[in-house]
Amino acid sequence: MISRVEKEDIVEKTEEFVIESFEKSDIPQTVARGMIRHLLQTRDYLLALIDGENKDTTALEIAALLHGIERAYTLDKKYSKILEGMSHEEKSAYIAEEFLKKIKAPRKLIKKVKRLILLHEKAPTKETKILREADNLSFLENTLPIWFEAYLWLGHAPKEIVKLSKKKIEEKFKQIKSKRGKELAKKYYKKWSHWLEQKEV
Repeated sequence: MISRVEKEDIVEKTEEFVIESFEKSDIPQTVARGMIRHLLQTRDYLLALIDGENKDTTALEIAALLHGIERAYTLDKKYSKILEGMSHEEKSAYIAEEFLKKIKAPRKLIKKVKRLILLHEKAPTKETKILREADNLSFLENTLPIWFEAYLWLGHAPKEIVKLSKKKIEEKFKQIKSKRGKELAKKYYKKWSHWLEQKEV
């Protein structure tokens, strides 16, 4: 267990790293700003979902902030060869581990953060389920237009992106299982379903 002061220091440094990574990134700034918002919101939703539970949330908070950090390094020459062939989760876990080692975070914490990031899509444990739910809520709140923009930037046809987006929001909404999560997600699900219908016209 780390002290409150140490936790605050690590979480603050992680936030700074996320913001700095995307601000310096070669990806379009609209996408970069959207990703910063997505990662910070994932942490906020995580805290809302575990509200009242008396537990150390340090590893979960850091994993929430770093679970998509690899997106900032999509065009980075330093990482392109190292990360080649890795999944999204593996790339983010690798960069998270490098960063946490650099700031001398406790080894036990690094190991847990890495495991949470690696498993956040499959979500086989209670903690990874909460992390995935927070990630999905953040996506549903306002990440879809950024995701849409990113796919346009990558050269996909708008019609294809609408189809992919519909599938994505269905998938994200279905993965939210908690009563609190469903309540929070409903309005965003309806909003983006309507938004995508307009895009089809």
